[in-house]
Formats: sequence, structure tokens, C-alpha cells
Amino acid sequence: MPDYIHCPNCPEKKPQPFSKVGPQEARFINEARGVQDGHGWWRCESRTPKGRCLWVQPHWRQAKGFSLPETFR
Repeated sequence: MPDYIHCPNCPEKKPQPFSKVGPQEARFINEARGVQDGHGWWRCESRTPKGRCLWVQPHWRQAKGFSLPETFR
């Protein structure tokens, strides 16, 4: 079940659905950020004409979030 959180990448000002990242995303987060908790991060589920939103963040910690590369669309 998704949580609804504000996404800084999405143009809509309403909260967007977020769900836990998948295994590939978690691996990327661990390598890119030098952490071991990538599996606990959440990703915005919003869709745009370009595809799925790329924003990921630890749960309720937007300041630590970042955008995944385009290959994750």
C-alpha cells in the first residue's frame, strides 16, 4: 500500500503515491550513496508523459532524496 508524500519533482502540488524501491533501484542507491539501506528507500509512483517519476528518498526524509538516472524511467 503506498504512502502519499509531496514529491519535489512532480508538477502537481498534491501528495503523490510512494512505494518501496525495487531491487535494482536499491542496488543503485547503495552504490551511488555509499549506504546499505537502499532497500528501505521509497520511490514516487507518479507518471508523466515522459514516464515514471525518478524521485527516491528515505521514508519521510525528503532532504536526503535524489533523482535516479533516466535509465530507471
